[in-house]
Amino acid sequence: MAAGVKPAGIVLCGGASTRMGSDKAGLELAGRPLALWVADALSAAGADPVVAQGGSPPPPLVAEPDSSPRAGPLSALIDALERHGDVLVCPTDVPTVPAELLATLVERARSTGAPVVLAHSDRPEPLIGHYARESLSMLRAGLQAGARGPKEAFDIESVPTVPVNPFDVLNVNTPAELAAAEAALAAREAAQPGAG
Repeated sequence: MAAGVKPAGIVLCGGASTRMGSDKAGLELAGRPLALWVADALSAAGADPVVAQGGSPPPPLVAEPDSSPRAGPLSALIDALERHGDVLVCPTDVPTVPAELLATLVERARSTGAPVVLAHSDRPEPLIGHYARESLSMLRAGLQAGARGPKEAFDIESVPTVPVNPFDVLNVNTPAELAAAEAALAAREAAQPGAG
């Protein structure tokens, strides 16, 4: 990726939300929809434009349709790359991801030219990452071979990663996880200098 080129920010919103029982994009954490937490982080990291891929995100986020709904996140990632070129992606259910970490992904991608993803406990998180248009042929080949996610489409262990702490990638898939994220966010804010 050339210096100065901004990736599009993609909030992945197309999942079925079966464990949550309702569409996660509009669920609120600290009074704000999950999708908007992610959209704001992508924007603050320098992504432009920021859109939702699939699903029914809350306004003002605009949804771009999945070409193959229910085909999985790999298909959604390919759709986003075909529409926008370089993309910075994050699922709607990871609302605590910091903009600074997302910006680090963009910087690393500029220097490597390869996909760059976050890693939690040395485990790559391929749905939180930067992908260049040049990744399309590899991702399409994975999709044609039956892969549903990027982890299955290529050797994820060889992809450059940026380490994160657990709070930065809290995954909110169930009502209990949403409650835990609320508590963790409140605790983090209370620990900030100058808080209450």
